[in-house]
Amino acid sequence: MKQKYPVVTLCGSTRFKDEFLKAQKELTLQGMIVISVGLFGHSGDNEVWENMNEDTRTKTKLMLDDMHKSKIDMADEIFVVNPNGYIGESTWSEICYAGMTDKPINAICPIDTLEIDKRVNEHIRRAEELAWQQQDDVIHRQPYINEDALTYFIHKREKILDPWLCEDERMCAGSDFPHHGNVHTGFDPFKIYGKEKMARFVEDILMRH
Repeated sequence: MKQKYPVVTLCGSTRFKDEFLKAQKELTLQGMIVISVGLFGHSGDNEVWENMNEDTRTKTKLMLDDMHKSKIDMADEIFVVNPNGYIGESTWSEICYAGMTDKPINAICPIDTLEIDKRVNEHIRRAEELAWQQQDDVIHRQPYINEDALTYFIHKREKILDPWLCEDERMCAGSDFPHHGNVHTGFDPFKIYGKEKMARFVEDILMRH
């Protein structure tokens, strides 16, 4: 008999390898399809990093972080492996990403929803500031900008460096920051571009800074 099984993605520090494996078994027996980490960088798999130079190591870590966001996209919910309530910054990034994309968040130790909301709002506000700075830098320092250091996505064949600016504002993006964003214009990039795309942008630009 073919059934529809809910999908859950595990999030947490890879130092908790045993707890990850335990959660994977328990959730599987509860009838869930479990997506986990690909390697345990803090508690094994050290050979992965041994012959990498610093540049390759950085790019690999960025790829793994981005890949885990895709795993969250594939899931119906996330389960945070947080024994004794421990949550590091990388895991908070995953929790905030899940929060911005409306994924239910469960955990070994319950996480205060007010704290999640607070951190999500902080992430969005900081990302908005960085996006404005990035757009302003490109306008005024174009020949000196490292394209690889930019965070953006493509929309209607246009490179979006600052999603909080509506289309007719981008050419004057050097205006004062207090006039930036949806407070004055009613422009909500999460509605315009979609929650997943915006959540990815928010966490990517924070990671780069």
